Amino acid sequence: MKFVIGIDGGGTKSKLHLADLSGNTIVELLGGPTNLYSMGAESVELELKNLISQAMESSKLILSNCEAFCLGNSGADRPEEKLLFQNMLVKFGIRGKIIITNDAETALVAGSGKREGVVIISGTGSLAYGINSLGEKARSGGWGHIAGDEGSGYEIGIMAIKAALRSYDGREPSTILLPQIMKELELERPEQLIRFIYQQAGKQDIAALTKVVKNAFLEHDPKASEILLHAAKELILMADAVIRKLSLEEKEFSLVCTGSIFQHMPYVYTQFVQQMKELYPLADVIIPKRDAAYGAAAIALLSL
Repeated sequence: MKFVIGIDGGGTKSKLHLADLSGNTIVELLGGPTNLYSMGAESVELELKNLISQAMESSKLILSNCEAFCLGNSGADRPEEKLLFQNMLVKFGIRGKIIITNDAETALVAGSGKREGVVIISGTGSLAYGINSLGEKARSGGWGHIAGDEGSGYEIGIMAIKAALRSYDGREPSTILLPQIMKELELERPEQLIRFIYQQAGKQDIAALTKVVKNAFLEHDPKASEILLHAAKELILMADAVIRKLSLEEKEFSLVCTGSIFQHMPYVYTQFVQQMKELYPLADVIIPKRDAAYGAAAIALLSL
């Protein structure tokens, strides 16, 4: 049987989606991290090989019958990374078409069903990316937590910490973010936040504080409301930049919203959609029902 494979590669885990040429799912599998920026090339190659081997074993299929293979991975569309991944996949025995792209494009196709439109991603980090009918591509954001990631879980979390500490200092009005952050982190004194921030916390730990901000917002805390509104506005700026770069202002297009902030922060999503529809009434706002691994397999199918 002929088939296609899509892989959504990440820094903590990867997911494989194998489908027949009619798009029917045959196998879905989870594997380890396959991001070249978080692991060495040898480790990534081993993880990919193991994941693909498991898929062949589970499906009882032969890899040489793979008609198209799409890998979506952060930064994978850069020439050096693309060549590295292509060489790996050829070495594994893939003889069909190979597409290497970024993880934003797989998320876009998972939502829109085509390689056209705009996707805005807000999870731990953030990014806007789009493709128009001419195949032109544009992006905004995605510069990482130090230089960017506006409107992301990380930024929401770090803004909450800053607001809590400014409140403690007396530089800003009181906010329930301070006691709620301390309770969440099981701290007795605000000064203990220093160790958490500079010695213990990673990006995900900071981003996890979004649930504290959400709870404070639901208790009508003004600072929490301000932080979430700021996130929505930053995501709007990102999406707007991509839309203008691709000359989509007066056209119908898919606007795919994906990531944990859109999923779990209704206020951010509502504010984003409301203001984007005012700016671009022809935009079709979509929350994907399928994941990026499905999007990668869809790209493989679309290439045939």
